[in-house]
Amino acid sequence: MAIQSDTYTKHGLARYLVRIPGLELRENEPLSRHTSFGIGGPADLLVIPSGPEALCAALAATYDAGIEPLLLGNGTNLIVRDGGIRGVVIRISTEMSALTFDGTRATVEAGASLATVCLQCARRGLSGLEFAAGIPGTIGGALIMNAGAYGGEMGDVTEWVEVATPDGRIERLSSPELSFGYRHSALRGLGRVVVRAGLRLKEGDPSEIHAKLCDTMSTRCEKQPVSSPSAGSIFKRPEGDYAGRLLEAAGAKGLCVGRASVSKKHANFVVNLGGATASDVMRLIGAARELVHEKCGVWLETEVCVVGETAANGA
Repeated sequence: MAIQSDTYTKHGLARYLVRIPGLELRENEPLSRHTSFGIGGPADLLVIPSGPEALCAALAATYDAGIEPLLLGNGTNLIVRDGGIRGVVIRISTEMSALTFDGTRATVEAGASLATVCLQCARRGLSGLEFAAGIPGTIGGALIMNAGAYGGEMGDVTEWVEVATPDGRIERLSSPELSFGYRHSALRGLGRVVVRAGLRLKEGDPSEIHAKLCDTMSTRCEKQPVSSPSAGSIFKRPEGDYAGRLLEAAGAKGLCVGRASVSKKHANFVVNLGGATASDVMRLIGAARELVHEKCGVWLETEVCVVGETAANGA
């Protein structure tokens, strides 16, 4: 059944999507419930597939309707503006989180928590993901942005990634095809959706791997505001320096707009003090960026992804 884009209505597409097996559909769903920041306006349609088949069917239907959906994992590197998302948001999270092992190789679905995968690998004496301990979000999101820390990144351990195409097919891409770079991969802007990935790890001592995970987690808790709602690092690391150092040198720590504040613990984090809006956060990011340029002569580039529309009142 084709859904023509010129006849698309939210309710018409919803009536079609709701018939897809293994698909949960929510209308006018506040995305503040699905982001680590706890902010964001509503999505016209939020689609939650329970597996690859439902995901492929949902993709085919939305693209057939002339709509490019927004993909959402755990919403940990994301700011959704207060006006929300017109159209379709597909959330790939715990419902698609299968993880299997074959020797030193792991196959993991895109919605699996990166933290959970780290722990499962450690228990099996598989080394290679220690750098990712404490990085929030899903495998899918981590692959798209080539998440990394402490000298490691996802590209180091990824053999292949399977993606769903707009017409509902699944393709496999090898690691060289993914062009992993600093906080980037070819998956960003590819128009494909991560379904699962193959990771290649190394044998190691479980106790040593677990100790490294604990050390990494301890360092994160000591230096980052992990107990406060945030979207992780706001700015990318500039060449030859660190965004946090520049922000602190410019006096940005503790700077507030509304209920959003630059963390006093780590200046490259903006935290929600409770009741912050996306408008608060965006104005604060702009103010901090201007301050660094004024004091240090550097224009910082945002790492966090910003999507959605401004509210009707301009917020």
